[in-house]
Amino acid sequence: MQVCDHDQAMARQRTWLLQTIQPGVLTQLTTHLEASLAIISDTSKIDALPLSSMQNESIKGYINFGGTGIQKGEIQVRLPNYHSDTPTRTSISMPYILEQAQQCKNYIILANNKVKSCQEITTKQHAVQFFDTMCRLMDCALHALDYPNESALFPYKVCHPKFFSPPLKQDLVIEFCINDVYLMCNVYAIENAHATSSIRWDHKHHHQVTYKDKVTEILDETRAQTQSPLLTNLKGNLTAIRDLCQTYKRSLLQMQAK
Repeated sequence: MQVCDHDQAMARQRTWLLQTIQPGVLTQLTTHLEASLAIISDTSKIDALPLSSMQNESIKGYINFGGTGIQKGEIQVRLPNYHSDTPTRTSISMPYILEQAQQCKNYIILANNKVKSCQEITTKQHAVQFFDTMCRLMDCALHALDYPNESALFPYKVCHPKFFSPPLKQDLVIEFCINDVYLMCNVYAIENAHATSSIRWDHKHHHQVTYKDKVTEILDETRAQTQSPLLTNLKGNLTAIRDLCQTYKRSLLQMQAK
C-alpha cells in the first residue's frame, strides 16, 4: 500500500513538473534567447566605448561595437620603440568582425532553433535530454567569449591592414578580441629579424616570433581593454538561461526514475 501511494505521489510530481512548471520555463527560455539574439544581431544598437591603455597613453581612441563586430573606430598609437615622435593614427574603415562573437551567436541560433522546433515534451527522459542540451549550448556560447587561445591571435593569425584607413604599415599590428565582457585591443610594433634598419634597436631584449613565415622581432607592444555594456547584458542573459535549465533539469533528476 505504501509503495503504491509513493508511486502515485511520484507520478503526480512528474505530471506537475512536465505540465504545470515546464511551460513557464520554456516561455522564460524563449524570452532570454530572443533577447540574446537581438543583442548580438542588431547593429543599430551600438556601444560607444573609449579605448585607452591602462598605465600610459600608448593607445587612445574609441570604438563602436555592435552586432558581432566593431563597426567603426579611431585609434592613436604611440610606442617608445616605434616612431615615438609621431603617433600613428588610423580609423576602422569597415566592420571588424570578431570571430568569438560570431561563434557565440551561432550557439544562440542553434539553441533558439532547437526550442522552436521541439515538439511537446511529455516524458521525463525527453525533458532531461532537452534541457541538458540547452545547458551545453549555453556553456559553449559563454566559453566563446573567453579570451582566445594563442592560435587565434598574433603571431599565429595575420593582421589584415584592409580594416584600417589608412591601411596599417607592415611593421604595425593592431588586433581586437573579446575577453569575457571586455573588448581587448592588442598592438605590436614588429620588424623582420633579418632586415637592416637605420635605427639601432637593442635586439637582444626583443622577443622573436614567426609571423607570415618569417622570423620577426617584437620591438614594442601594448594593450587596452574596455567594458562593453552589450556583452555584459549578453552574458547575463546566457547565464540566466543556463541556470534556468540546470535548475529545472535538477528538479527532474531528483524524482526517482520510472
